[in-house]
Amino acid sequence: MDLPEESQIRWILRTTAALLQHGAEPVRGLVQPTAEFFPDPFDGSPKTVAALMLRVQEHAGLQDLPVELAVVTPEGQASTVSCSSGACGGVALETKLERVARRDDGGYRVAISAGELRNPTVLTTAFVRAVSFMFLSEAAAFDALVPPDREPAVDLAAVLLGFGVLTTNGSYLYAKGCGGVQVHSATKMPVDELALALAVYCRLHDVPDRTAARHLDVTPRAHFDESAVWASSNVAVVRMLRSAPDRIAADDFSIGESRSWLARALGIGKRRPARTAEDELRELERELAAGAARPRSLDEGKAKKLAEIRALVDESLES
Repeated sequence: MDLPEESQIRWILRTTAALLQHGAEPVRGLVQPTAEFFPDPFDGSPKTVAALMLRVQEHAGLQDLPVELAVVTPEGQASTVSCSSGACGGVALETKLERVARRDDGGYRVAISAGELRNPTVLTTAFVRAVSFMFLSEAAAFDALVPPDREPAVDLAAVLLGFGVLTTNGSYLYAKGCGGVQVHSATKMPVDELALALAVYCRLHDVPDRTAARHLDVTPRAHFDESAVWASSNVAVVRMLRSAPDRIAADDFSIGESRSWLARALGIGKRRPARTAEDELRELERELAAGAARPRSLDEGKAKKLAEIRALVDESLES
């Protein structure tokens, strides 16, 4: 699996540094799609939909925010559900709703389609992105982002809040249709970028790679495995997200090659500096000095090469 382009890696690092300064930290650690984090039964009813939304809010530490869900049907009708009570109002609403909208009372309205209720991964990803949007709004972090960066920053903030496994899975969804198998995404960031953001999260919070990979789907996991190698190869840059965020923001950092742990341990793959004429001259002189005690004629080829290198060095010193 290929890594994102370097320009996108740099954007991920710069935006991560900015979001960390706005308090994008996990409340419950790395949230996994398991009964430990989501113990509530789900049957698609208004009560269980509201319970799922509230559970995601709790994992982000935003459970005190009042949220109203609008479930839009294919016929263009919408019913409201209060996440605090789970009660359904059954009121027809304007169908062209934003995914997340701020209400006058300081709460939020989150719109989902009835079709999203049939896919737990899609629905959970939608709720995670909605809660991430709320966090960015409450932290006034949107003001620090240019408009084109705001939607992908919602995904990145979700990763930093601990929802990296959920969003990475939600970024690459297989769907069978009349035309065969298709791939859909419930996120704005693609799977390779979210996988790398998740690998960076794991380094920031000392989460073992196997913990994050355990509940990733096949393609997201393949991307994550490659990203984990990159993050381990660039751990110094990752540490700068906290120790030197200004340098990250200014793009004042270098990205190293992605090398496996064995290659890093053995030093395999490191580029050696190019040999100069002076280096070769010193090496030949050392060989001659070492063999001076043994009387033998100088190899004609080496003597010729030594003369050429000496002339080259002399010429460079005179210029």
